[in-house]
Amino acid sequence: MGCTSGCVKCFLNTLNTLNALSGLSLIAIATLALSKAPLAYILFLYGLGGIIFVSAVLGCCGICMENVCMTATYGFLLLAQLIISLLGIFRFKFTEDYIEKFAAEEVQMKWDQELVEPGAMDTYQTVYECCGRDSPDDYVAIGRQTLPPSCYPQEDTQMPHYLSGCVQKSSENFVVLFSYAHDTNWIAVGLTILMMISAFYLVGKFRKHRIRYGY
Repeated sequence: MGCTSGCVKCFLNTLNTLNALSGLSLIAIATLALSKAPLAYILFLYGLGGIIFVSAVLGCCGICMENVCMTATYGFLLLAQLIISLLGIFRFKFTEDYIEKFAAEEVQMKWDQELVEPGAMDTYQTVYECCGRDSPDDYVAIGRQTLPPSCYPQEDTQMPHYLSGCVQKSSENFVVLFSYAHDTNWIAVGLTILMMISAFYLVGKFRKHRIRYGY
C-alpha cells in the first residue's frame, strides 16, 4: 500500500473512532429520552445510533484486514447512514414545536389521571421540579386544599413550593434533549460524507492491491 493509502487508512480509522462515539451518544440520548419524548423519535435515535456504531466497528475491521468485501459493505452502510440522517433532519422534522406539543399532551394525560387518581402527577413533579399542569393554582381550581408533597423540593412541605407548571418545565427538558440529538446528527452527517468517500477510495486500492499480488 502506498503512503497516500496509509494516510487515508489512519484518517478513516480516526473518524471511525469519532463516529462510534457519535453513535453511542445518540443511543445514550435515546435512553435518557425514554418516556420523555415521542416513541418515533426515540426509535429513530436508537436505529441511527446502532447503525453508526456497527458500521464504525465493521469499518475498522475491514480497513485493518484490507478486506475488499468488508470495506465495501462498510461503505454502503455509510451511504445508508447518510440517507437516514438526512431524512431525520429534513423529512421527519422533529422540530421544537413538535417536541413541545408532545410534552403538553403527555402532561395533560397525567393531569387527567390526577383528577381521578391523586398522585398520578407525582413523578413528573419530582423529576421536572414543577407543580400542576400549568401552575400550582391548578390544584386550587380542582378543589384541593393543599399541594401534594411532590410540589416541594425533596418533598419538604416547609420549603417554598415549585412555581412553574409541568407543561413548561417538561417542554424545556425535552427541547434540551432534542437539541443535543440534533447537533449530534449534524456532526454524524459531516463525518459520514468524509468516511464514505475515504471508504470507497480504499476499496479501489484494496482491489488493485489484490489483483497485483494475485499474479
